[in-house]
This record gives sequence, structure tokens and C-alpha cells, in this order.
Amino acid sequence: MPGIILTFPIVAGKVEAWRRFCQKLAGSQRQMYETSRHRLGITRERLALVETDFGSASVTTIEALDVDRALGQIIASNLPFDRWYREQVQTLHGINLAGYDQFLQQTPLPPNQELIFEWPLLADAGE
Repeated sequence: MPGIILTFPIVAGKVEAWRRFCQKLAGSQRQMYETSRHRLGITRERLALVETDFGSASVTTIEALDVDRALGQIIASNLPFDRWYREQVQTLHGINLAGYDQFLQQTPLPPNQELIFEWPLLADAGE
């Protein structure tokens, strides 16, 4: 399953607010969260807290059949839950996801990039 790992610093003094955000996803916002993730094609999402010498950070792992589309919808959607989610990200991480809309465009790989290794998992390869 394709996936992505996003690591964002947590604004100083906001770790407990970040924990409450996660509790809301599992509690009072659970139904809207699940509806959002089903609509986006997300099959798994994990949020973890990491303490570093430089402060706290969250590590979010997202798995989806179309990760680009899922992230694009999180960034661009005007649905109430998605707006709320982006507001939380901005408050807790100091990151405005709207600024990432340029990533919604597929960009060609740089001409100087050399692919060294790739391993695709082929479903039902017959082996």
C-alpha cells in the first residue's frame, strides 16, 4: 500500500493540545474523521509523538491507494472537517497547509536525477 510519513514540529507549549487533538480524532470527531478518511481513500493513519533534543514533533503515517489525491484533498477541501483539521495543524504545528497547494501538481523528475533502486510489489505476480 503506498504511503507517506509526515513529520512536523509541535509548537512549543502545544504538546498537551496536540494530545487533545488526537483524543478528539478518536472520540468526539471520530465519525467525521472516519467519513473524511473513507472519502479520501486513506486506509491507515497513525499519529505518534516524538521527543527530540530540539523539541516535540508529530509523525503521521498515511497509507492510501492514491496518496497524492488524499493529500491534495486534505489541503484543498472546503468540507467542514477538513477545514477544522487544517486549522488544528496550523495551530499545533505552525504550518498552513494551504501553502502546500503547489504539491497538488504533478511535477516531472529533475533531468539530473538518477534512479538507483526501485522495488515494486506486484500483486498476484503468479509466484
